[in-house]
Amino acid sequence: MSVRTTGSHRRGFTLVELLVVIAIIGTLVGLLLPAVQSAREAANRSSCGNKLKQLGLAMQNFHDSRKALPAACDRNPYTATTFNTAEGATTPAAFSYICHILPFMEETNLYNTLSGATNRFQRGYTPFGPSTVANGKHLSTTVLSGIICPSFGGQGFVQPLAGSNFKSILTSAGPYPQIALTNYKVMAGIASQSLAGGFTAATTDNGACPLKPAKFANADTDPCPLFGVGFASFGDGLSKTLFIAESREAGNGAWIDGMQTHVTAASDDGTCPINTNGVWSPAIFGLGYGPTATATGRICQKLSGRCPIGQSAWGASSDHSGGLVMHGYGDGHMGSIGTDIDPAVYYALVTRAGGETVSE
Repeated sequence: MSVRTTGSHRRGFTLVELLVVIAIIGTLVGLLLPAVQSAREAANRSSCGNKLKQLGLAMQNFHDSRKALPAACDRNPYTATTFNTAEGATTPAAFSYICHILPFMEETNLYNTLSGATNRFQRGYTPFGPSTVANGKHLSTTVLSGIICPSFGGQGFVQPLAGSNFKSILTSAGPYPQIALTNYKVMAGIASQSLAGGFTAATTDNGACPLKPAKFANADTDPCPLFGVGFASFGDGLSKTLFIAESREAGNGAWIDGMQTHVTAASDDGTCPINTNGVWSPAIFGLGYGPTATATGRICQKLSGRCPIGQSAWGASSDHSGGLVMHGYGDGHMGSIGTDIDPAVYYALVTRAGGETVSE
């Protein structure tokens, strides 16, 4: 007896059916992608806020230890310049607030190395000088993940600007091509001394970490390092005063240099704002102020001739969506501020003893 085996015939998908399936998948991806991106940005913003909070707590612990906050520039407030990168250069510079709070950021080893290389930050030392080399590595090249925003679209290193040669630190050990960056900068005040023309203007050095240290008297004789103001100087209250602002600056952003780790509330590219009977004029401020497609040369902080190799393109700013810029307050809490905020309100948050009334 013979057995006949009949094979079953299987019909495949038609072209129309495949196109329908692809269209459905594409629609689902289109619906889910914004939600995924939104969740990712929310996570990045949360992480950014946590980093700001840790920096704020480190500054509070520093104050508890020193009875003062770190200054934006711990020396040479009149003459400090950025990118003093040549070996043996005599151009003055200043160490940043980050350098001084390293022990409170769980970076004690880095602080001890830096402190030892600079004789505890005494006079005659600069951030990019040959002394700050340890084991063949310049300390300015050390990347610190805790001071980089997860939403930052740039690299973890300072990126060169047009006509800039700052990415060649020359020491006896050879060139070091990369300078590590930070996105978190202390608030020096409404405007800088370069815009106001000196330290006498009421809009300068009125922030949490002024460029001019509290006990500054003579750049040639003052002991270094110089520190900033104490909590008693915050007449507006710590919870109503901005300590740290996020910045998307990719050029002037070296974490080791005090001239590159501070921001001001007003743009240095305009007229210094004046408060007349509570009204600021002009109402131009530096939050989110930077280059645009039609004005690529806009600069937030010129700092006069103190940035000989590249200016700061951005002040307080971020790569977060929605025009939000993360800030840290004096009492340790953090929050996001939109670039559409009233400039007068932002100025009030920046000043430490302006006497303004500001509500959350």
